[in-house]
Amino acid sequence: MKKWIVIVLSLALTACATPPVYNGKERYSSGTYSLTDTPRHTVDYFVEGLANQLVTSNQYLTASTPLAVTSFVDLQDMTETNWLGNVVSENFMYQMQQRGFTVVDYKSTGVIKVTNDGDFSISRNWRELASQQPVDYVLTGTMLRQSGGVLVNARIIGMRSNVVIATAQGFLPAERIGRDLDFMNKIQLRNGVIMRSDVRNRPDNNVILKP
Repeated sequence: MKKWIVIVLSLALTACATPPVYNGKERYSSGTYSLTDTPRHTVDYFVEGLANQLVTSNQYLTASTPLAVTSFVDLQDMTETNWLGNVVSENFMYQMQQRGFTVVDYKSTGVIKVTNDGDFSISRNWRELASQQPVDYVLTGTMLRQSGGVLVNARIIGMRSNVVIATAQGFLPAERIGRDLDFMNKIQLRNGVIMRSDVRNRPDNNVILKP
């Protein structure tokens, strides 16, 4: 009987130590929230798995090698991305930096812009970004929308050689994403100009970054 009690207590402690998993759809219960165990979205775990694959298959990338992460694009139109492609890339920046790699945020302006709406240091306006970036490798990928979810392929590519040095693949179920699988607020590249369906974004935010 005592052995069973010990096992039950161990399982309970393990469950308490695991941060709550949130899929973004249902209302989150604040009763399970704690400052020490911040809730994690299922997309976080998904990208973490892909990051593990990249690190395992990596051939050349070292901790001191500058790495940039770009938005994941629609496989059927590689000039287009959406909110999911940007969320995946943001998660990859976190995952790779946590693993000790040198991640370059090329959207950083190098200054702090103080406005009435807030203080900003990152931007998507090409006029505010440096055209030359210290980047040797880029982490990018594609998304293929399917009825049950999204197939995601990730890879790390040499900026000068175009050689793929690491790959990863995974399927993200639709019910775990947290938003409908539509292309609202999509982003397109037309004639070298970024176009967004959101009218607040002007079609002049385009820049080509060179290593």
